[in-house]
Amino acid sequence: RLAEAANGTAEAAVQRESAASSILELHSADGARDAARRARRPKARRNGARRVAAALGIAALLTIGGGTAYATGALARAADSLAAIFGAGPAQTELIDRIGRPIGASCTSNGITITADAIIGMRHAYAVVYTIEKDDGTAFDELTMDENGGCNLFLEGGGSINALTALRLGVKGGYGSSHTFDADPADNAIQLVEMMSLTGSDASLVGETLHFDASKLLYFPEGKQADGRDLPAEAIATGNWSMSFKIDYEDLSVDLPAGQTFTINGNSAVINELAISPLGADVTYTVDAVDGPSEPTGRETNSENRAGHGDFTVTFADGTTQELGSGYGSWQESGKTVVQKTYFFNQIRDVDDIVSITIGDL
Repeated sequence: RLAEAANGTAEAAVQRESAASSILELHSADGARDAARRARRPKARRNGARRVAAALGIAALLTIGGGTAYATGALARAADSLAAIFGAGPAQTELIDRIGRPIGASCTSNGITITADAIIGMRHAYAVVYTIEKDDGTAFDELTMDENGGCNLFLEGGGSINALTALRLGVKGGYGSSHTFDADPADNAIQLVEMMSLTGSDASLVGETLHFDASKLLYFPEGKQADGRDLPAEAIATGNWSMSFKIDYEDLSVDLPAGQTFTINGNSAVINELAISPLGADVTYTVDAVDGPSEPTGRETNSENRAGHGDFTVTFADGTTQELGSGYGSWQESGKTVVQKTYFFNQIRDVDDIVSITIGDL
C-alpha cells in the first residue's frame, strides 16, 4: 500500500489550476482524435489532504481558491444532473457545487432537443451530463431500464475536443464511457453522461472548447434473436445535433508523493505522478517493459500483453473499496511503457475519506 510504502519527506505539490459502459483504450496520437469523441461554493475541508499526506509520511499543503456560487433557477438543473451521477448527500452536494459548472448550451433537430446541463472534472478527465427530450412533450416509448438504472437508449456521436486542440495540448490518446439514465421518471426527458480521460498531456483542459456532434438516437429493443444474441439497435430519430461549449470546472486534484518502485504484471515500475481529487484518482507510472501488439480493434483482451496491466484500488474511511480498473492509456518512451490511469469514483468523496491506494504490489 502506498500508505505503508511512502516514507519520503518531500512536500506534495499543491492543486493545479487549470464512469456504465465499455472502456475505449487508445495508444497513439492518432487515437486522440477518436478518443476525444467519446465530460456555490462551500468551504473546503482543508484537513483532508493533510491527513492523507500524513498517512503517506509527507507534509502537504492544500490551497483552495475562491469563485462564484451557483444557487437557484436554471442553474439548479446543473447541480441536480451532477448529483444524479455522483451522489446527493449534503457533503457530496457541497463538493459538486464547488467543482461543477452549469453549461446550458443546446441544439435541436427533428423534434428532439439535446441540452448540455453541466460539466465537472479533475486533472486529466471530465464528465458532461446532457438532457435529451422531445419537443412535443411526449415520452420515449422505447425506453426501458435495467437493474442498475441504466436506459437502453444511446447516441451515435458525442462530445470531443478537436484534433488540432489535442495536438496542441500533446494528448496521445484516451479512454471513456457513456450511458443514459432517467433522472426524473415523471418527465419526458432522459439524461446522458459522458466521462472521458485523456492521456499524455499535463496541460489543463479548462478553457478549451468541447464540440458535441450526434447524428442518431437509437435504442436496443427487448428480446433476443433466434441464436440468442441481443436484437440489433434501432433508430428512434436521425438528425444533426451540434453545439460547442467551454470546458469549465474547478480542479481540486491534490498531488501525493511519487518515485516509489513497485511490480505490476511481473514488471518493475516507478510512480511518476499520483493525484487524488473528490472525483477520482490519477496515476502515471513508467514500466520497464513494452506492451505487446494491440488487438486489431484497439481493445485489449489479453492482459499478459499489457506491460502495465494491474490493480488500481482505493480504500475509503468507511471500509469500502473501489477497484478503479486495470485498463489504461499508454505510450512508449526509450524502450519503456509510460502508463496513465485516470478513473472516476462511483460517487464524489471528500479527500479526507481516502485512506489508502493500492497499485500493483505497492
